[in-house]
Amino acid sequence: MGGVPISDLGKKILYRRVSPWHAALVVIVFVAAYLLNNFLFGPRISGFWGSYGLPAIMWLMIVIFALGLPRFKTLGKLRERRLLCWLALICVFVGLLGEMIQGAMSGFGKSPYDHTVIGILINLFSLGIAVAGLEMLRSWSMNRFFTNRPGWGIGILSFLSTCFLIPFVRMANLSLNLGITKFIGSEFIPSLAQNVLASYLVLLGGPGPAIIYRGGMMIIERISPILPNANWVSQTLLGVLAPVVGIVLVRQIYREERRTVRKSEPGENTLGWVATSLAAILILWFAMGVFSYYPRVILSGSMQPGINIGDIVIINRVPGEQVKVNDIILFPLGNMQVSHRVVAVQEVENKRFFITKGDANQDPEKDPVYEKQVLGKVVFVAPKLGWITLWLRGAVT
Repeated sequence: MGGVPISDLGKKILYRRVSPWHAALVVIVFVAAYLLNNFLFGPRISGFWGSYGLPAIMWLMIVIFALGLPRFKTLGKLRERRLLCWLALICVFVGLLGEMIQGAMSGFGKSPYDHTVIGILINLFSLGIAVAGLEMLRSWSMNRFFTNRPGWGIGILSFLSTCFLIPFVRMANLSLNLGITKFIGSEFIPSLAQNVLASYLVLLGGPGPAIIYRGGMMIIERISPILPNANWVSQTLLGVLAPVVGIVLVRQIYREERRTVRKSEPGENTLGWVATSLAAILILWFAMGVFSYYPRVILSGSMQPGINIGDIVIINRVPGEQVKVNDIILFPLGNMQVSHRVVAVQEVENKRFFITKGDANQDPEKDPVYEKQVLGKVVFVAPKLGWITLWLRGAVT
């Protein structure tokens, strides 16, 4: 008999063509959810409905919307979905281990979340439906538009999801310098790492594994009576390494299941992921000043011509007793920190102090700098490398 087989007809119905309107609608829904979450629910509508009720209704509508979108094919086969769900659960336990290590390093504190039965149920439902909605949109976008360029898809969707999940008020109220740097290290980058893992999971198995992973991490945070009092250093290290270990596990086990791994690949791929993550963390720590050497951008011309505006100087944390004449030291001056040259060393009543002067200034500073005020001395100058930072801060146009 002629005609189209039922199986082929079913595929045509399920995997019907995506029109530009579908993509536009997904973008509109994503933007609308961000605006409602950040500028209406909470700021305008407070209480139970602003914090839980209306957001849950919004995300429930998003879930229904996502279910009505054209179906998609994932990179993984249907029979591999169960394995991917188990791997997502393993990633949750890896994340839990990271939280426990953070607590062991820095101690634990009482959780700020409501731990009454009603409070837990409300939190889990409202946040659970939000996780489901976001992962369904992420999965549809990844598998509809980035199957041929998964690296681009993982990068773009992970970045957008990270920005979406961080409240606008949190980013708008950041202070300059160390406030922004600590935020990037302790919040943005660990969240980005989790979103990279979630994006990889939706690429392989659709929204299910990603919902298990992100939902599991959310449950651990919301129901645990204690949480780590982690400093930003351990938050950066373990917050990034836990998702990276999860990505490595998922990738290797999944590839082995599909029998596509060559004998030489596992160690190389694993070491590559870990080495890249550690390098990124070390660079971030250097910028944050974790080590004895750290960078600073020059904002004034008081040390010209040797050090100019926009140069980056490398500061070595040294005690004041190691400072001598002609050293360029970093010290507080009013509400700033400046780098000026030591032109004289004096001592009064067993208290050693320094007379400093900017190379471009005619006179030295009126106030001496005592040993305990010394924050370090300049050991290297990198010309012009700080102009990007000045531009981002609006110091130059």
